[in-house]
Amino acid sequence: MTLMTGKGRKAGWALIAGVALVAGCSGDIAGELSRNVQVRDRVMGAITADSALAGEMASRLLGSDQQRRHVIETILADDRSAQYVIARIGRNPEALHLVLQAATSDSAGRAYVMSMLQRLQDLKTGTKGPKKK
Repeated sequence: MTLMTGKGRKAGWALIAGVALVAGCSGDIAGELSRNVQVRDRVMGAITADSALAGEMASRLLGSDQQRRHVIETILADDRSAQYVIARIGRNPEALHLVLQAATSDSAGRAYVMSMLQRLQDLKTGTKGPKKK
């Protein structure tokens, strides 16, 4: 057996360090993202900077009921996002139909929707609601 020269030993150590680094990176990426703020910021920045990656991430976040609820609650907690979603629903007849179905699924919801529709009708006709005797 022959001993390695200085260059051979350095190359060996570099190879071992490289294998260890790759093995460490392929390990618990979720744990690394949780622990290392700089890595998390770089990963999230890369995702948000690329519309294809952002779209793929959004699809994954909407993939399960629990994640979907968290995403929707986050959107609705932000005023600008919530207003955007509501405006989009208002311009989409199918989405509006789903909202009205949900809103009128019980008697209290039906009464509220009917009172709102009556107010809109009153505004349109210039009346102030049903006449009282």
